[in-house]
Amino acid sequence: MWTRCFVWLLVVGWALPGTAAAEDLKGLATALAEMRADVERLNGEVDDARRAQRDRLRALGTQLAEAEAELRRDQLRVQQLREAVDRKRGTIAKATQQLVALTPVVTQAAGALRAHVEGSLPFKRDERLAAIAEIEGQLARNLLTPQGALARLWALGEDELRLTRDTGLFRQTVSVEGAEVLADVVRLGMVAMFYRTGAGGVGVVRRGGDGWQVEPITAAEAAEQVTGLFDAFKKQIRVGFFELPAFLGAEGAG
Repeated sequence: MWTRCFVWLLVVGWALPGTAAAEDLKGLATALAEMRADVERLNGEVDDARRAQRDRLRALGTQLAEAEAELRRDQLRVQQLREAVDRKRGTIAKATQQLVALTPVVTQAAGALRAHVEGSLPFKRDERLAAIAEIEGQLARNLLTPQGALARLWALGEDELRLTRDTGLFRQTVSVEGAEVLADVVRLGMVAMFYRTGAGGVGVVRRGGDGWQVEPITAAEAAEQVTGLFDAFKKQIRVGFFELPAFLGAEGAG
């Protein structure tokens, strides 16, 4: 089209007389060249815009694909989390049933241990009973699980067994002739216990009848034997031959 216009202008130019026509023709040719340059520039800009748009669309398509893939991954993670929660709920429900079934066992074990302590040698009995009561109280307030309570009761039971095997020097309150007296005591396993008061009086705690009896020892020889036992324990002498009153017999005290 531009070629036909240029030829037409040339024909017109030839038809125009003189120099004025030549000048006009030259101006038209220049304008035509500028127009063609503008058209080519605009075409280039259009092509650039199209390429940029294609690039943007391609980038958007890539982003969309990545977003869809991330969405699928998130949905998979959500599904996995839901399944994990369901499994955990099942585990908790099963554990709860086990706890309910275990609670009576703990209660029975605590009762049996308390009965044992109440019937045993009155060595720090209040402290031993308080330890059992603390476990029961924590279990009742849900501060301790039945498994934890049972484990602690088991530990207390092992402590009770250890008391039957060892001997030692301790200090505790002893009821002597109706008065509570703080005294030194030598415990012989859980069979018996000698005591010595601050005033120098000695005695023995031994099983008698249906319970435990506290009996002062007044016989000079027996009192001297008990005093010697305390002196040896004060000196950390725990191994050797000790002559003691026959406190398990009828003549041991008094």
